Amino acid sequence: MPNAAPLPVDSDGDGFLDPQDLCPMQRGVAPNGCPAPVVVVDTDKDGIPDATDACPNEPEDGLPPNPNDGCPNKDPDGDGIPVPEDKCPTEKGVAPDGCPVKDRDGDGIPDAVDKCPDKPETYNGFEDTDGCPDELPKALAKFAGVIKGIEFDFGKATIRKDSDKLLDEAVKVLSEYKELHVLVSGFTDDVGERQANIDLSEARAKSVKEYMVSKGIDMGRIETRGAGPDDPIADNKTEKGRQQNRRIEFKLVSK
Repeated sequence: MPNAAPLPVDSDGDGFLDPQDLCPMQRGVAPNGCPAPVVVVDTDKDGIPDATDACPNEPEDGLPPNPNDGCPNKDPDGDGIPVPEDKCPTEKGVAPDGCPVKDRDGDGIPDAVDKCPDKPETYNGFEDTDGCPDELPKALAKFAGVIKGIEFDFGKATIRKDSDKLLDEAVKVLSEYKELHVLVSGFTDDVGERQANIDLSEARAKSVKEYMVSKGIDMGRIETRGAGPDDPIADNKTEKGRQQNRRIEFKLVSK
């Protein structure tokens, strides 16, 4: 009796006999025994499969810094304000809209609040926030710089009565221009110990402040400093020069 023909085998064990299995060495599925085709899902159609797409519902735009992460660049100008909040996405800007501050005259005051956007502010301690050039009124100009006429007892911080009239004028100006702040600086010549001169000049500046506060000026509007022999305006080698260096200066300051 002739030998029986060998029975067909299923080499990959997928239930499909090798003669009918188009992929006899790979486990497969109907109808041909080959592995099922891999379905690549790309919801946003940006070419990056959802399995590796960090933003599967938003298409990649190919822009740096991450052109292949599957996400659009929501901050193309790198100012920290993302689209759609950023109304100027190609220009670095500031909150809240992400647009740059416009300052045509370059005075540091944004056009949005600058009353003179095409003319720079004059920073002189007077109306320094409106954005407009200006000159100090004459009444103010008198009290900006060296104040001649404020005298003290020798070696002391006691203001002489002869100085009251001038100080009262300064009080009147500060009362009229309530937005002004002033720095009162005391100076000495270079005779004697440096620290003693600094202490004396500070005490004299404070005496001026105390006088004006006693007349109703808010103490928060007046700063003081004692410069001692620093920043002389004349030659300390002569009596006339030393007398000029012993002085009080007012400086209008912005707040």
